[in-house]
Amino acid sequence: MQNFYRSKSKYLLALHSCSESFGIAIKDTEHQEKIIKSEIFNIGRSLSNKLFSCIETIFPRKFWKQIIRISVAKGPGSFTSTRLTISMARTIAQQIDCSLDSWSSFHLMAPRLYKDLAKSQTSNPFWIKDVLPRRGIVAGKYQLIKIHKESNFHEFSEIVPPKLISNEKIIIPSIKASNNIEKDIISLINFSQYCQNSNVQSNWKKTLPIYPTSPIDNQNQQ
Repeated sequence: MQNFYRSKSKYLLALHSCSESFGIAIKDTEHQEKIIKSEIFNIGRSLSNKLFSCIETIFPRKFWKQIIRISVAKGPGSFTSTRLTISMARTIAQQIDCSLDSWSSFHLMAPRLYKDLAKSQTSNPFWIKDVLPRRGIVAGKYQLIKIHKESNFHEFSEIVPPKLISNEKIIIPSIKASNNIEKDIISLINFSQYCQNSNVQSNWKKTLPIYPTSPIDNQNQQ
């Protein structure tokens, strides 16, 4: 990865902190090979003290003005870590005036988890679910839209964003959510690249965390 950063390059930045690990990915959009540089920091609950330094470790601050797009995982996941990372992403996007994309952590899992379905079901809608102790089931609904063969990008639609579900019988077929930040951070930056290629404009003001178990609105909608 020597000489990865170039003074005239334009970069995509992806941040994922919905689990105990903090994932960062950088993509040089003008490099011929479109190399992605990524790193996972297993820092648990200390993200609040290390967020800035982790980003600068993999992506020196002097290149931040060359970011043209940021993407961030917005939950469900760790309440504090997700909120901190989204606040950081919003601040950078506002200051350098770039697009900020956001996807749920379940949406990012979809490209790898759907392969666990029976072949007859892979083209149909399916649910990703997570059981929260004493809180209930959080689930989101997804469907494969298209596999872009030139980039191997799997485009998924989030039909139902992650929310509390009161009746497990309605979420069939379903796959248990599982974190793999190493792979999901790559999905996140590939989603962002797709948006960049499609000229999608995403305003930082619209990026907010997902809180399925918020005490303000904790109704089990279906």
